[in-house]
Amino acid sequence: MKARFNIIKKDLYNVFVMGNADEQQLARVYFLLAIPCFALLFTFGQFPKF
Repeated sequence: MKARFNIIKKDLYNVFVMGNADEQQLARVYFLLAIPCFALLFTFGQFPKF
């Protein structure tokens, strides 16, 4: 579990601070951020009415 946190921390650092992340790190960070955002959107958001 501790190794997982270190990997996530390193990925976030490489994506947002250093800017030299590879595709796998970008994908991990995308899913790490996208899943909670979509959950909040589907929970509290409203779909447009056409």
